[in-house]
Amino acid sequence: MKTINILDPQAVSAEDAIGLHHVAKLVFKARRTTVLTGAGISCNAGIPDFRSDDGLYNIVKAKYPSSFIKGQDLFDVSLFRSNETLSIFCTFMEGLYNFSLQAKATETHRFIKTLKEKNKLLRCYTQNIDSLEKRVDLNCGIDSNVFNEIVHSSQKQFRQNWLELDVVQLHGNLHKLACTQCQFHYDWTPEKQLKLKEGEYPECDNCYAKYQERLYSGKRLTGNIGMLRPNIVLYGENHPQSEILAKGLNIDISLKCDLLLIMGTSLKVDGVKKLVRSIAKGVRERGGHVVFVNKTPVAKQWSKCIDFEVLCDCDDFIRALKTEIPDLFLTQEQLDSKKLQPRPKKEAKDGLHKSPSFINIKKEEEGTVLTPPNTPEKIRTVLLPKSRGSKVKKELLPLPTPSFTEIIKVESDCDGVDTDVDDVPLQTFSESALNRKRPNVKQESMNQSDRTLKRVKVEA
Repeated sequence: MKTINILDPQAVSAEDAIGLHHVAKLVFKARRTTVLTGAGISCNAGIPDFRSDDGLYNIVKAKYPSSFIKGQDLFDVSLFRSNETLSIFCTFMEGLYNFSLQAKATETHRFIKTLKEKNKLLRCYTQNIDSLEKRVDLNCGIDSNVFNEIVHSSQKQFRQNWLELDVVQLHGNLHKLACTQCQFHYDWTPEKQLKLKEGEYPECDNCYAKYQERLYSGKRLTGNIGMLRPNIVLYGENHPQSEILAKGLNIDISLKCDLLLIMGTSLKVDGVKKLVRSIAKGVRERGGHVVFVNKTPVAKQWSKCIDFEVLCDCDDFIRALKTEIPDLFLTQEQLDSKKLQPRPKKEAKDGLHKSPSFINIKKEEEGTVLTPPNTPEKIRTVLLPKSRGSKVKKELLPLPTPSFTEIIKVESDCDGVDTDVDDVPLQTFSESALNRKRPNVKQESMNQSDRTLKRVKVEA
């Protein structure tokens, strides 16, 4: 597991910056991303988390100092054993509901919406009960009335309904009230909210109607009237949708997820631990990666399961992604218009993105730059083809025949002296003698030399 610490954006090391860039590339290249979120992604929305110094658990301790109840016990099923703890639970839940009404979706919630729009979101599993995902138009929650009818009937119908879900709320929905007796669901009303604020449970209208019906018909009363409480899962109680979740999880594992992104959770809940191990195993077997993002480090037991641990605020991580991979957050229209725009010429900054030649070249004079000489052209030698079987005959060039004017000149210079024509240097012969055609140059030259000698003797 590689840790990337960017808690302080002004003091990020070069190694952490490179690691963050690598994680951003993984997010951009992932085709199917599974996201697991916790209370940490809702802190910037105005809803405090649970285990931090200013979390909900410590707020409860400060509000009820005389009570022996701990903050974590507010989500434990054992609080129903005491009227005092039950009253504290009602008041606490009403306050949490008010927080969620005033909260707005954060950068992380909008990032999950972006993944869906880019067809990169496989599923989002959340431990949060604030339903802020609905603020960005994500399909949240499991309708028990629908899934319970098809979970044992049509596998195809169940798969179709499951794939329509964007967000699976693992711990329930605070914005719904459920009866402790008949499990009937209700929306919050001002009357019900006022009773919970005062530490009292509102009665279930469905149970009360059945009670009145049996009472006036003279039938035996079968039970008590149920109370309404927020539709959330408490520690120590069975999950009412466990069978639906198990079946849906198997579908998601079979869809070959290549990135698991864990954000804003400490991974200390047993059920969530099993969920993460199941998904992470399938992701890593297919060459994918597991990325953990939170302010506090994860336990060391996860070092073999998580590839990258990014220590920072969840919204700061999303802002970093917008800087590293801005195209992921652009709409298709924006991407198309970006392609049509001419690319601006990039100017190298001082000391950055400059080649060594650009840095070391010095100018002799201002406005002139030394340039290398032109490359000399290569001389090609053309080889003429040789005919097969031909032999080259070596022949001596014949001596040139002197012209008539040259002969007269030789005769005039002799002055009665026997002079042999062979003693005359070849340089005195005219060039025209070299271009003459002579079939038998050697014999003709000898005959002419003899005639010249005879003429010289006669004249003498």
